[in-house]
Amino acid sequence: MKRLVVFFLLIAAIASLGLAQRAFQLRVSVPSPSLGLGLEAGLQRDLVGLIYGDLVFSGPGVLLGGEVLFKPDLGQFDRGLRGIRPYFGGGLGVKVPSAEFLLSLSAGVEFALDRDTGLFIGGQSLFPFTGSPSSGRLLIGAVLR
Repeated sequence: MKRLVVFFLLIAAIASLGLAQRAFQLRVSVPSPSLGLGLEAGLQRDLVGLIYGDLVFSGPGVLLGGEVLFKPDLGQFDRGLRGIRPYFGGGLGVKVPSAEFLLSLSAGVEFALDRDTGLFIGGQSLFPFTGSPSSGRLLIGAVLR
């Protein structure tokens, strides 16, 4: 029962931060299928902080993590490329319930559909600290601001 209460408090805290920042990610990954949510927050002009949680179906388990991404808008260099935002960066994560800690490296590109909506495609490599084999996955999703 305590775990359930802590889980709902964590979800409420993340949701309140998301309403303040107004940048949610809806994520799907392959080949290890997962479905997840992310929360983006602008740190500086081209830096974004990302906190995410993915429900991994091949396990089953949950992947929780945080990353710092360099994500410039190419429109600042050429107006014809406005709305295209390549990104790369990395962070740390944990796979629950096995409590396996991971280093994550991500790269991809986001395309703005309008001022409030974007689609992204990217790759993420996960390197466990336990010496287990690394894994990679393709991420597809939407960003809602």
